[in-house]
Amino acid sequence: MKKIGIVTDSAANLPAEIVEHGDIKIIPMRISFARRTYLDGVDLTAGDFYDKIQESEHLPVIEPPTSGEFCEIFESMKEEGYEGAVCILMSNNIFPSFNAACEARNLVRPFPVVVVDSHTASMNQGFMVLEAMKAADAGLSIPEVVESAWKLRPGLHFYGMVGMLHYLVRARRLGKFSAFLRALFNYKPVVTIDGDDGRIKPVTRVKSRDQCFRFFIQEIEKLPAADGKLHVAVLHADETAAAQELFGLLKERFKDGELYLLELTPAVGFHTGPGLIGVSFYRG
Repeated sequence: MKKIGIVTDSAANLPAEIVEHGDIKIIPMRISFARRTYLDGVDLTAGDFYDKIQESEHLPVIEPPTSGEFCEIFESMKEEGYEGAVCILMSNNIFPSFNAACEARNLVRPFPVVVVDSHTASMNQGFMVLEAMKAADAGLSIPEVVESAWKLRPGLHFYGMVGMLHYLVRARRLGKFSAFLRALFNYKPVVTIDGDDGRIKPVTRVKSRDQCFRFFIQEIEKLPAADGKLHVAVLHADETAAAQELFGLLKERFKDGELYLLELTPAVGFHTGPGLIGVSFYRG
């Protein structure tokens, strides 16, 4: 029999090279513009998504995987000879996939599946998936794989500077008057993902990209070096040049770190809009 299988959704924002060589099953979100529906990461890239957002008069519709899609993945893993599966999903308070996965879990019994609400998203979720994959590769049991991923969660951090306030108004996540005041004084909100309830929340505000980058670096430097190796993902939503600049700064400052440069998955970018630049990081 094969080891424990790892399943996640496309919100995990995993680097392509890891997905290609790692033993991870990814279920894509469905993204609809007008009358056409795409599968995230299959026939629609993150870059295409942000282009379409800015071209379209209407917000897209994003739908989580169905219980049938989860069931299909779990059944295929059973047929491939896996001992069981651990399914780590985006925060249910950002996007609801958890219930569908639980329904599918019940339908494939006695094949054992544990569904985990990561309480986070993007590469924070991805880091948990990678930790679970390492534990599965080491031959650990399902409870041990889940524990390995869950123990990582309290040490995960995400901060992102929102770039386009008018998008948040369109998406009804920011009042028009509040957006007007922030634009008037050139403030940009920095958001985080709350570790307790898994919601996107504002944490501070900055007046410039340089001030934002200093904030990111200060937060990373708060982590004690004794906690282990630094892992950082620079994330952006249609902000390639700024992300490359930040990536260069972090690479120079944290020479011992493992760094990734990634475009933000549409499942999270849908909530923040184009223009976001941020970091996910932890030590361990």
